[in-house]
Amino acid sequence: MFTLMTKKSAFEISQWTYPDIYSCYSFDGSSEIITELMNGEYFVDFDNENKIIGFICIGKSAQIPTLEKEIYIDETALDIGLGLNPALCGNGLGSKFLTDCISFVKQKFNASNYRLTVASFNQRAIKVYERIGFKYSMSVHHAISKHVFYIMLYTT
Repeated sequence: MFTLMTKKSAFEISQWTYPDIYSCYSFDGSSEIITELMNGEYFVDFDNENKIIGFICIGKSAQIPTLEKEIYIDETALDIGLGLNPALCGNGLGSKFLTDCISFVKQKFNASNYRLTVASFNQRAIKVYERIGFKYSMSVHHAISKHVFYIMLYTT
C-alpha cells in the first residue's frame, strides 16, 4: 500500500544503509535527506504488518544531475526512482516491488511512459528492470561522481 511520505517514514528511510558496492545508495540520516524525502514527490510502500517495503519518487526527484545536457527534456515520460528496503534486497522481491510501483504511478498519475536512471554497475536492478520490460536508452555521467548511469524507458 503506497502513501505519501510521512516524516516518520522519511526518518526511518533516512537511516537506511546498503552494503558493499550498493553503499552509494545509503542515506546519512541528515535533515537534508529528510527534507528531500518530504518534498511531495516520494511515496512509501508498506507490507501487511506496516513495515516499509520501499519507496518510489517521481519527477525531478527521480533525476540525477548529469554532465550531458538536456537529458530529461522529453516530458512524455514520467521519471521514477525507487528504493527497496536494504533488509529486503537480494531476496527476489525486486520484480514484485517494481510492478507494484508501476501500478501505483499508473493509477495515481495516469502515466504510460516511464523513465528511470540506474547506476551502470547495479546489474541486480538492471536485470529486474529488463525483466519487467524497461529498455536501455542511453548512458550518462553523473555530474558530481562522474559515474556512468543508464537511462531506461518503459511503456505500458
